[in-house]
Amino acid sequence: MAIEYKKILPPSIQVFIVPIALLVVLGILSGLAIRVGFARIGQQRQDVALARQNEGTLSQKEGVLRSIQATVPTYVNTVAASLPEKNPALSMTSQLRTLALSNGLILENIKIGSAVPSGDFSEVNITFGLEGTSPQVVSYLNSIKNLAPVSTVEKAKINQSALGTRADITVRVYYSPFPQKLPSLTEPVKELTEDERNILNRLSALSLPAFSNLQAQPAGIRENPFD
Repeated sequence: MAIEYKKILPPSIQVFIVPIALLVVLGILSGLAIRVGFARIGQQRQDVALARQNEGTLSQKEGVLRSIQATVPTYVNTVAASLPEKNPALSMTSQLRTLALSNGLILENIKIGSAVPSGDFSEVNITFGLEGTSPQVVSYLNSIKNLAPVSTVEKAKINQSALGTRADITVRVYYSPFPQKLPSLTEPVKELTEDERNILNRLSALSLPAFSNLQAQPAGIRENPFD
């Protein structure tokens, strides 16, 4: 059976029970409010620090981009031509033909192999025959490394006869898909290292494929639609 506090506590103490209870409740609520307030203050401080960090990162990124904005288009075109996104066998074949013509060589029996994935890159072999003099053939082989896209001479079988020199050559050309994911807006920009700059400079020195731009023809009425 419950004991009523009015029977066991004197009236002088009973008058303080309600105020004390209210003070206890108020103290508990005040403690909770202070804890919540400090937590919010801490979170706001973290948010302010993060905002300042992001502001500094964006300022750094803006400065880097401003400093390289004049060279970025050149680097982009150079890299895209040197290590293209899609199979560059046709453009490389054109490069090899142009190089043979400039060296006074006869290029024939061109064959393009199947693309083979190799890690982050893919590769395709181009085989062909070459006829000319020995100095011309040697000069041609040494000049392939100066062509874009990036390639390597995998095989060069040279036969000499009274009629001249013939070489059966296999060139391996490489390509790779472009990055599909852009870095975060608040991620700092990493400046190019000295080695990376040297690579870009070497790629910039490569002979790029020559592409023709077709001019748009004005609309008109043809007398014979089959011409």
